[in-house]
Amino acid sequence: MDSCIGETCNQNQFIKCAIIGLLCIQDEPIDRPNMSNVLFMLDRDTTTMPLPIPTQPTFFVNKRYSSSASSSSKPETSMQFDTSYQQGR
Repeated sequence: MDSCIGETCNQNQFIKCAIIGLLCIQDEPIDRPNMSNVLFMLDRDTTTMPLPIPTQPTFFVNKRYSSSASSSSKPETSMQFDTSYQQGR
């Protein structure tokens, strides 16, 4: 959390919202909470009922297909990046 908002923001609520946001953008749709679960998580006390831990996000670069007349349909480039959100910037 940025230090300039630290005095006006509740750190626990900030972390709760960040975790819920990460849960909402999980790669697999089955891992994402539905809206009623999001509201339940926002309303509950996380000291007695901790939130589920989101899996590490995966980011993909769009596949670019070759414009040449080759017979291969494989993408020219396909890259996958794994990043960690455990350490803030």
